[in-house]
Amino acid sequence: MKTMMLVLLCLSFLPACVTVSSISTSQIPPAAGRKQKVTSSASNLVVLLIPFGNSFVDTAREDLERQCPNGAIQGIQTKHQNTNYFLGLAVAQEVVMQGYCIHVRKKG
Repeated sequence: MKTMMLVLLCLSFLPACVTVSSISTSQIPPAAGRKQKVTSSASNLVVLLIPFGNSFVDTAREDLERQCPNGAIQGIQTKHQNTNYFLGLAVAQEVVMQGYCIHVRKKG
């Protein structure tokens, strides 16, 4: 029993490994249009390599759109990162989105 407790204690001090992927999904607007920056994030836990859905990405996107109700979001950058814990037995997935809310002036 002491050996098992010692092993669990040692495993809890193992460092986590983080991988990050980043992609720009639209052009960054001119400097004059970069006044209102919007950011959102969401995460999901994967246990024993079994993902329980990826709707957390939709949650982050919807939150980003809510922050710009009367405009368009441009210059969107999406960052997806995985943090591996306990030798890959648990993985925290996180998506971070940021962009610029551009208010389009109507001609008329």
